[in-house]
Amino acid sequence: MKDRNFLKEQFEDQPIGTILAVVSGCAILLGIVQGVNRGAFKPDALQQTLESRQQSAAIQKQMVSLANDRYDAGCEGVFYLKPGNSTYQPLTEGMGVLSGEYWNRWNKAKANGKPKPNPTDYLPAGTAVCDAYGNVGLLATLEKGKPAVVTDLLNTPDRKRIESMMKRYPTANRPQVGS
Repeated sequence: MKDRNFLKEQFEDQPIGTILAVVSGCAILLGIVQGVNRGAFKPDALQQTLESRQQSAAIQKQMVSLANDRYDAGCEGVFYLKPGNSTYQPLTEGMGVLSGEYWNRWNKAKANGKPKPNPTDYLPAGTAVCDAYGNVGLLATLEKGKPAVVTDLLNTPDRKRIESMMKRYPTANRPQVGS
C-alpha cells in the first residue's frame, strides 16, 4: 500500500517527470528486446568480442617485447631537435635518418651554408634506431636509389630501457614534459 501512495504522490507532484520516466523505461526495455531479437546480445558475439580483445592484448605484449629486444640489442639513438624548440622530434614511419658524421660536418660548415647530404650521410638499411620517447624502428630501403627510412615502428613503455639508451649519448638531454 505504501508503494502505491508513493507513486500516486509522485505523479501528483511531478506528472510530466513521472510520465517521462515511465516512457523512458519502456523505450529502454523495447531497445533491449529489439537487440535480443537482432542477435546483438548473443553469447557468441560477446565471446568473439572477448577473444578479439584478448588477441589484441597478446599482440600488444609481443610488440612491446620486440621493442624491448631492439633497445637491449643497442639501437642507434636518434636525437633531432625541432627548430626553435628544445624538445626532440619523435621517430616517425618514412623518416630518413642522417648520421652523426653529417651533423658534425654541418656544424663545422654552418658559416658557409649547410652542406647537402649525400646517400652515404644516411644510416644504412637494417639499422635499428630509437628515440628518447621509447619509439624504435628499423631502417629499410623502400625505393631504389633513395635513403633508407624508418619502418616497423614499435614503442616500449619501459623507462629504464630508454634511460639506459640515453646514457650511451651523454650530450643528449632527456626531454622534459612541458618544455
